[in-house]
Amino acid sequence: MFKPVVQQLTRILWSPLKNSVRNNPYPAPYQKFLMHLPQIECSVLENGLTVVTEERECYNTCVGLYINGGSRYESLFENGIAHFFEHIAFKGTCARTKTELEKQMSSVGARFNCFTTREMVVYYAECLGEDLPLVVDILSDCVFNNCYSRPDMTEQKSVVFSEMIEHDNNHNETLFDYLHSTAFQGTPLAQTVMGPSCNLYNFNECTISRYLQRFFDPTRTVLVAVGGVKHEQLMCLACSYLSKLETNKCFDTCEYRFTGSEVRYRDDSMPVANVACAVEGPSFCDPDNLVMDVAANVVGGWDRSQPGGADHPVRVARLASSGDFCDSYKAFNINYKDTGLWGVQFMAPTLKLEDMLYVVQDQWMRLCTMVTDGEVERAKRELKTNLLCKTESCRGECHDIGRWMLYNGHRPPLYERMQKIDKIFAKEVKEVCSRYIYDKCPAVAAIGQTEGLPDYTRIRAGMYWLRL
Repeated sequence: MFKPVVQQLTRILWSPLKNSVRNNPYPAPYQKFLMHLPQIECSVLENGLTVVTEERECYNTCVGLYINGGSRYESLFENGIAHFFEHIAFKGTCARTKTELEKQMSSVGARFNCFTTREMVVYYAECLGEDLPLVVDILSDCVFNNCYSRPDMTEQKSVVFSEMIEHDNNHNETLFDYLHSTAFQGTPLAQTVMGPSCNLYNFNECTISRYLQRFFDPTRTVLVAVGGVKHEQLMCLACSYLSKLETNKCFDTCEYRFTGSEVRYRDDSMPVANVACAVEGPSFCDPDNLVMDVAANVVGGWDRSQPGGADHPVRVARLASSGDFCDSYKAFNINYKDTGLWGVQFMAPTLKLEDMLYVVQDQWMRLCTMVTDGEVERAKRELKTNLLCKTESCRGECHDIGRWMLYNGHRPPLYERMQKIDKIFAKEVKEVCSRYIYDKCPAVAAIGQTEGLPDYTRIRAGMYWLRL
């Protein structure tokens, strides 16, 4: 009689763990930590300029002007003008001579920098929080009140021409320029950031000021600051230095068109061939972009400096290293506001090009049909790590906020993006990859010893499997 009673009490008191710990990507404290990260504050001036801040408990600050410009918005004869303006932006203004400007920039101890992409022009500085007023003053004065010094322009043309030569000698940069030129042929998105050298020597005060008046518009500009800064403080600075900018009502008219095609530049003096193969990917703000980021991490990357062999967790790296198919490879997901390029770049000897291309396309078909939850889980963790590393510093967070605000007008919190990544499984990867990869015409660019690369019809035939 006693034993049945004990068994019955044991069944009542003992409650098995129904939720596996492995199904929870983070412990509860980590989720709370992400939810309590500093939130951004956003305001818009009367002239349309957007002001965004993220206050952190630190003494340093990164502040930047993010402008919706770049080579995509340049005409055929203006191509490269936004990049050229980088070189004269900090050479003097109408309110400061070159000597005065250099003295102030040196005394404040800030690090001023700028860069231009196909869709965005950025001028930013990293400084102490107490020096923010002077830094904002210098940035706004250099960008919107430049003096276009002729001697400096003449000098910088030689500097930019030297950069063009270095750029042409960089095979990776040249490869992706070729990839854009064939993927978006006949559209402004195919233009390079530096532009052709023939345009360089035609740039003058008139052409530069006309371009800046059209596209360096307050409605196309976002002022972002991350670090030890109050939103009210940055708003006061924006009202002081940027509120008088006039709106030009310039509308985006550039369209894109993806074309499945190829371009090859054979150069047998190179030891290997550098190849990029891509399909049209989602835009930056498209919900499918996170899924394609996960898919890119499933493909992964590898080079000879890393361990390889049969025990490598990434399938493509395992096959490429074991079979000695390539020297290096990496998956990429390049996003623009309305389109993107998703694919793989690899470097391999000419006799191994066909084998490596087969491995890559075979993995693409696996993504569309038979990718496993284990592969997706590893890729999700890698994506989260990269996302956290990018937004850890004030500079990385500032760039992330600036791009989101330009393209979307809103930047989702980090914990929301983490939750969306957690909801991605093998089923979602198969569905999204089937839409973007399966039976699609790729864009191919190759330079170097390209003799062993299969012709385009064979590459196109590898974009589907015959299934019963």
